[in-house]
Formats: sequence, structure tokens, C-alpha cells
Amino acid sequence: MKKILLLLIIPVFTVVLIQCVTPPQRWRAEDRMFAFQQRIGNGLASGELTSIETQNLLAKLEITRNDYTVLRERRATQEEWKPFLRRLDDLEREADRISVQPSRVDEKRVDEKRIEEKKIEKKRIEDRMIALQRRLNEVITAGRLTGDQGREYQLKLDVIRKVVLQRVKDRPITQGERTEISCYLDSLEKDISTVL
Repeated sequence: MKKILLLLIIPVFTVVLIQCVTPPQRWRAEDRMFAFQQRIGNGLASGELTSIETQNLLAKLEITRNDYTVLRERRATQEEWKPFLRRLDDLEREADRISVQPSRVDEKRVDEKRIEEKKIEKKRIEDRMIALQRRLNEVITAGRLTGDQGREYQLKLDVIRKVVLQRVKDRPITQGERTEISCYLDSLEKDISTVL
């Protein structure tokens, strides 16, 4: 019995010892790669990085991840981790240089960002209008509104839709306009809810 217990304890202690000896670079590298990927995403979202720059950095990060996997699987020594960590440092410095350097396409980025903001804002408001339209259709179909009431609510929703399309056409919606449109939609939702 003691021999069996001893045979079970030795492998467990060996695994624990190996985990303790595993270089801290492994965990540090994982954290750095994860943070770097988040930074790339934030740079793209803020407009500091173009989509092409983002794709290039992500491709280099993927190569770095593959190297990391090889080092991790073969239980590399601390000396073998040093070149990998230098490459990771170089990749982070490259991202710093790209995000700080004024780009030749700054105006294009601004235009792309405006278009993207316009699409996102339009989508959010449109989603609310679509949901409200479905709800209105359900109420009308269920017979909870008279024909005149249904037309009145539909007319209000059409006016809101027209205002949104006019404002989004040339520029992104400002915070004040967004609040105003949301108030109109809230009011219409409240009116329809009272019928339910």
C-alpha cells in the first residue's frame, strides 16, 4: 500500500515542480500578447490605426503566437525565451511608432470614422424603429387599435424615420439630436404600450 501511495505522490510532485520551474516568461508573454491584441483593436476603433495597419499587426502577432506555442510545448529554457521576448518588444515598438506617427491618410481615416459612426448610429436608431414598427403591426393585427389610431401612430413613426434619414444623410447625428430622437421614440413606445 505504501509503495502504491509513493508511486502516486512522486508523479504529482514532479508535475508541481515542473510547473514551478516553468519560466515566468510564459505567463508574461501570454499577458502581453493578449494586451497587444486589445490595443490593436482599440487603435482601430479610435482611428489611430487603419484597417491595413491593423491587419499587418495582427498577422505579425499570429506569427509571434505560433512561435510562443512552439516554445511553450517544448518547455524552453530561459535563454530560449529571450529572442522571443525581444521580438515581442519589437512588435510593440512598431505599434507605438505606427500609432504615434501622423499618417498620410489622416483625412481618409476621419472620413472612414465618420461614415462608420453614421452607420452605427443609424443602425441603433433603425433597430429601435424596426422593433417599434413590429410592435405597432402586432397591436394593429391583434385589433387593439382602431384604423385611425393605427394610422396616427404609423404617421408619427414615419415622421421620426424621415427626420432620422435627413439628419444622417450628410453627417453623424450629434448627441443632442440622438437624445431628441430617442425621446420621440420613447414617447411613441409609451403611447403604444398604453394601448396594450
